[in-house]
Amino acid sequence: MRLLKTTARKFAFIGMLVLVGGVFSAWRLDYFEINKQLDIFTNLFREVNMYYVDETEPSDMMTGAINKMLKGLDPYTVYIPESKVEDFRIQQTGQYGGIGATIRVIGDWVAIDQPYEGFAADKAGLKSGDLIIAVDGRNMKGASTRDMSDLLKGTPGSSAILTIRRYGEDRQVTLTREDIQVKSVPYYGMVNETTGYVVLRSFTDKASPEIAAAIEDLKTNHGMQSLILDLRGNPGGLLAEAINVSNLFIDKGQEVVSTRGRIRELDHVYRTLREPFDTEMPLAVLIDQSSASASEIVAGTIQDLDRGVVIGNRSFGKGLVQQSRPLSYGAQVKITIAKYYTPSGRCIQAINYAERNEDGSIARIPDSLRNSFTTANGRTVLDGGGVDPDLDIETEDMSSILYALLVNGHLFEYATEYVHNRPEIASAREFELTDAEYAAFVQFLSNKELEYETQTEKMLDRMRDAAEREGYNEDIATEIAQLEAALASRKEEDLMAFKDQIKTVLEREIVGRYYYESGEIQYMISEDEDVAEALRILNDATAYEEILSP
Repeated sequence: MRLLKTTARKFAFIGMLVLVGGVFSAWRLDYFEINKQLDIFTNLFREVNMYYVDETEPSDMMTGAINKMLKGLDPYTVYIPESKVEDFRIQQTGQYGGIGATIRVIGDWVAIDQPYEGFAADKAGLKSGDLIIAVDGRNMKGASTRDMSDLLKGTPGSSAILTIRRYGEDRQVTLTREDIQVKSVPYYGMVNETTGYVVLRSFTDKASPEIAAAIEDLKTNHGMQSLILDLRGNPGGLLAEAINVSNLFIDKGQEVVSTRGRIRELDHVYRTLREPFDTEMPLAVLIDQSSASASEIVAGTIQDLDRGVVIGNRSFGKGLVQQSRPLSYGAQVKITIAKYYTPSGRCIQAINYAERNEDGSIARIPDSLRNSFTTANGRTVLDGGGVDPDLDIETEDMSSILYALLVNGHLFEYATEYVHNRPEIASAREFELTDAEYAAFVQFLSNKELEYETQTEKMLDRMRDAAEREGYNEDIATEIAQLEAALASRKEEDLMAFKDQIKTVLEREIVGRYYYESGEIQYMISEDEDVAEALRILNDATAYEEILSP
């Protein structure tokens, strides 16, 4: 018996050595392969830069090689050189030193798109539509928004002298840069006597305190009994803030998200750490195809726990977790280290970047391959394609002419002209262009370039190409010419055919000139089908409970 035990222990010990030896052999193999490839690359890089026929730019070559290498993994694993680390920090905190305004290109110049209310640009009197002709004496004709942004940002307390062109007249304005904190909650308010509305634009490190303060004010001072949380267009941000925002509506100790990756030591289950604000108040969460990452964690958690109703359109489908790692010389790399999973166990990642189609493209996961999971109440939810709303709201497609008006800046330019002789307009919620004012806008466009291609024209082009390939072009040439003529005639009527759509966007642009971003949001609430549907559900207790029932 003792011999058997001793022999067993020997075999166990030998097995352990084999196992450990196997692990270390695998580690040595990986380590050897990495060093081998690094050695080859180092020698190649040195030889090319020493002997290539023309002068080379080693820094540009290396950055290009790094970016090309990482691009083959996924869009979120990125190299951040030292010069861009500050921009990365701004994304996480929403805070920077600058003048406090968004900018855009209009023709040859960069223009003020919208000043942030109460910050340096606003206090200095800058307005939407102002063209920035020079910064500290440097002519800015042809500058990009990146060039301009780099010049306008700087140490708080430092000055910048801007030459501004407004309605054809140039003037100089001296601004003092400030600490700019971009709000995660640009607007909140009541949409009726009992329902509050909060917009969350991003998950910076101030997101949960701002939203907590907003709902506290709405509930304590305005009698809020139900809440609409708007996450549409929210690209995400900090994982910790997604957990903290969820924590406002669910109990302490509740699982919000778990992460799993190749390195098991980095796997983690994240739970709420604080007492909630309110676990009973009826809640509607609005999402769309641009709601991503942290937004999807919050929406997915609320849905999985049956804490509220999710309304809108299917979300983006980013279920990947990134971690920043320091590199030498102040650079960083942001690496995808795991996928995240909502409380039901589903991963909402919509694209598998590790697999490619035959043509090299990356496809979204088809609905037929999505797996089903159950919420706390037993409702079925699916993985692999973003968060599907409980109520899917059909949205109107943007017309080709509206897209052209936006891209060419014509709506922006007309709004600048409109406010020139109008010191004030009706309130943000009540403002509306008259038919005469819309006619003036149409007249304004009469001497503007406005070329665009409709979807019908694109299909007609494809039909013409197919007819030519198949030998039908002569047989149907007359019919195609008739269709082209009919389309050309129809396009002349597009400004009236899509009047309601164009007018809504133009009105929003004008409202922003007087009432800033918060005014734009107030204006759009009355036109918003998602908000209207959320109000209907929140004001109907039976319908609300039916949605959350299995």
